[in-house]
Amino acid sequence: MTILRRHVVAWWQALVSPETAGQLVLDRDGSPGFNTFLAIGIATLYGIYGITMGIYQGALPALISGLKLPFLYLFTGITCFPAFYVLNCLLGPKLEFSQCVRLLLIAVSTNAAALASYAPFSLFFTLTTSTAGYGFLVLMHVAVFALSALASLVVIGLMFRATAREVGRPLRPMFVVAWGFLYAFVGTQTSWILRPWVGTQAIEYVPIRPLGGSFIEAVWELVRNLMRS
Repeated sequence: MTILRRHVVAWWQALVSPETAGQLVLDRDGSPGFNTFLAIGIATLYGIYGITMGIYQGALPALISGLKLPFLYLFTGITCFPAFYVLNCLLGPKLEFSQCVRLLLIAVSTNAAALASYAPFSLFFTLTTSTAGYGFLVLMHVAVFALSALASLVVIGLMFRATAREVGRPLRPMFVVAWGFLYAFVGTQTSWILRPWVGTQAIEYVPIRPLGGSFIEAVWELVRNLMRS
């Protein structure tokens, strides 16, 4: 329990004071099991928000959404990690492999914490929105994801800068920008493959629907329908 408490304190300190996160990223021996703690914490935080999305359709869809969302972000992180490491070597602070793993986990956990903080908001609207408000509900979740991403991107940028300063190397802003676009692009495509999380009540719920169209097309169609109503 003491180790767990130490991990929680160190992680939270990195989130609220990202300018001091450099030492935590570079720490090789002082925090054994910290990366595992981060991975489990990320899955738990994303799972909480995923449950609030899927409960619109019932208990089983809530459970499935609670599993989908952590898988989405962890899969996206694994997919993007090779590019992240190369960008780190070319434009970033040139961290070691293990340090890149920890920095990426802390960065993703920032987004997970931001998203989980919206879970009560999501649950309230999910439970009080009728079938006719399905389009609004989906757009609300898209907005929440966007707000969480923007908030976490600021914190992530500060963490990158703190880590670069700790190792005495410059950090080019293009590193954070390129990483942000890459992660968002892969994450958006993965979310479209795993859709739907909410699930319209007009058709029978299935865990994964056949692919068709794109994420941008679907959001645009929902916006148009909402404006017409």
